[in-house]
Amino acid sequence: MLRNIFKPTAGFRRALRDLKREFRLQRLHCAALKRVRRYSGNNLRLNVGCGKNLKQGWINIDLSKEADLQLDVREPLPFATESASIVYSEHFFEHLEYPEEALHFLKESLRVLQPGGRFSVGVPDTEWPVTSYAGENREYFHIARER
Repeated sequence: MLRNIFKPTAGFRRALRDLKREFRLQRLHCAALKRVRRYSGNNLRLNVGCGKNLKQGWINIDLSKEADLQLDVREPLPFATESASIVYSEHFFEHLEYPEEALHFLKESLRVLQPGGRFSVGVPDTEWPVTSYAGENREYFHIARER
């Protein structure tokens, strides 16, 4: 009888899936924070959102198990200010929600970069992300978030 009274809506089920995902991200992020001391120093090279494309001699950051550090980059980067010579990202930036997550990532990247450091971002197609970021089409960001 209780089952008939409380039938979860699609929105409620989606919220539970999102919460489960956030718990997983929290667990991965906290475990990575414990290992981050291995990667301290100057002239760090950060490969953010690397997926399976690991770069030797770099700190590969992603939520995949292949990465060196499984960090949630929606949080502050756990590296000292002006400690990185380069922050590189390919096929990742376009998945951040605009403006909050994208701007946070840009600010954190700027913070960890040394003076004269390089910020390099590659996106799969420049026209539609720029158009979407400019506010003409916000639909993509909702699709990317639900993946």
